[in-house]
Amino acid sequence: MCGAGRRIIGAAPRRQAHPLTVTEIEQIVMAMDVGTTIGLRDRAILLLGYASALRPSELAALYIADVVARPGGILVTVRRSKTDQEGRGQMVGVVPGACRETDPVSALADWMVVRPAGAGPLFTRIHPSGDATLEPIGARTVSRTVQSRALGAGMGGLQISGHSLRAGHATTAAANGASIERIAAQTRHRDLNTLIEHYIRPPNALTNTTSGNLGL
Repeated sequence: MCGAGRRIIGAAPRRQAHPLTVTEIEQIVMAMDVGTTIGLRDRAILLLGYASALRPSELAALYIADVVARPGGILVTVRRSKTDQEGRGQMVGVVPGACRETDPVSALADWMVVRPAGAGPLFTRIHPSGDATLEPIGARTVSRTVQSRALGAGMGGLQISGHSLRAGHATTAAANGASIERIAAQTRHRDLNTLIEHYIRPPNALTNTTSGNLGL
């Protein structure tokens, strides 16, 4: 029977970061001015972050020596993470994209052209004059970059954070047929249930629901 009844729905779960799709990533990148140093840096942060599925803190902590070119792509070493507190290091691969505008390998190469030469942090601060420095950035800078660039692309209505890159990688890879095991190897999740519950199942909730089979 339709109508008011006792309340059976509890408190809503905490809102999670919106998982960015490839189309949304492209929309963000195409809205950016990559004729500037900060534009080149931010594009590299967005595309490498999305392709590697790194956390904002892990992206900010990367050093030049952590990224090595190999035939067919680049290898990224994460020296310390939530699942590697001992600092043994975890490695993920990133292959070139099909489109030049959204290719993470090319975007990183373009950033390296304007980044000052020398060892140190991979992603660095930009001086108010517009020149890149060798000063490191922090996780908050990565998160603010994702949020501000998404806002600039007209996505103000979405719950976007720095974690939207990692979440988007997992959900998009799953939607495109990647196995849970392969996704977990990239995201470095030890617990597959956490990966499924937080990243894979929510986007598929409407597709897989049986509520339409109830005859309501």
